[in-house]
Amino acid sequence: MNILIIGNGFDLAHGLKTKYNDFLDYCRNQYYNRCLTYMPTNVFFTNMWIRHFINIHNCKGENWIDLEQEIYNILIHTTNLPIIKNKDCHQIFTINFKDDSFNFYNINHYLSEPFAKGFLEAGYTRCDEHNNINYQIYFASSRGFIDYLYEQLREFTKIFQEYLISEVLSKLDNVHKYQLSLKAIGVNKGDKDVHVLSFNYTDTCKRLYDQKFNTYCDMNIKPVYVHGEVSTNNECNLVLGTRTIDHFNGLISADFNVFQKHNQRHKYGTIELYQDLLRKIKKTKSTPIFHIIGHSLDSSDHNILKHILRANNDSIIYIYYFDESNQEKLMHNINEIIGEEEVMEKVRFIYQHDEKRGILRPQKESNLVKT
Repeated sequence: MNILIIGNGFDLAHGLKTKYNDFLDYCRNQYYNRCLTYMPTNVFFTNMWIRHFINIHNCKGENWIDLEQEIYNILIHTTNLPIIKNKDCHQIFTINFKDDSFNFYNINHYLSEPFAKGFLEAGYTRCDEHNNINYQIYFASSRGFIDYLYEQLREFTKIFQEYLISEVLSKLDNVHKYQLSLKAIGVNKGDKDVHVLSFNYTDTCKRLYDQKFNTYCDMNIKPVYVHGEVSTNNECNLVLGTRTIDHFNGLISADFNVFQKHNQRHKYGTIELYQDLLRKIKKTKSTPIFHIIGHSLDSSDHNILKHILRANNDSIIYIYYFDESNQEKLMHNINEIIGEEEVMEKVRFIYQHDEKRGILRPQKESNLVKT
């Protein structure tokens, strides 16, 4: 039984601009395009997470990409705000559309007591929706403030989905310099017991290699998208949040549970196919062989990776790296997930472009082919 686990590095190896940095550059270009009208309906001006991430990106530089850790940091900061501690606190949030300095760490500067209370019993509402100078929200309670933050994050996620569809996948070229080598990683010809677990939102693997799977393994590739898959309809089941929140240290209120990726997997229905795969791995009579490519194994996915990598005691884990620095980080992260003893017993590291054992075999430039 072979399980291919792919992360964003898989897309990057195929030349796709799927990094959060790429998306934030796109948002920045839209936000600072002064030809756009400052209208209340323009999400690049009204979405607070876009504004926040652009400013953090500007401050921390091009190498900063950890949106999920930043969401976690914001939840810690927000937990201590008076509007959260005082659950019945009424507040008005006001920001000028041309104010480029906003981030969630200075949100107190934009909150004030309303002149009157009681016109909304719970939640939040937009004030003066036709005002194209100021953006103003009335919060009737802490719950309303939290709901606003989360719905703004979901709007941000939907914009990201639209970016992936219109700016990335629409430009995907079937001619590329690497070929996914099933034979090199030990998949036997005609083997139907091959599975793909994708931590990506994109269907790059299916688009590029479905025919290869179909001819070599006699199967159509059906990846399990544990964080959701981009959709061209109006729905969005993409999971974008933070790691599991530890409430025992008191840093983050339990009211923010909806921001957890774990909760979102259940909320948006991405967990069931993963659970089915997990059961197959536990019950299989053959040795499960994991092939991890392009996943950083960072802390935000530790829990779900621990479950699947430990699902069968006889499993073998191949981790493919792209350079020595990457290998060192992956060594550290896999130790954190399953422990040093299991790493010694099960894990093998392979250079991902190795011509004999690599999972992405380089093609000669003169021999590039379409998959």
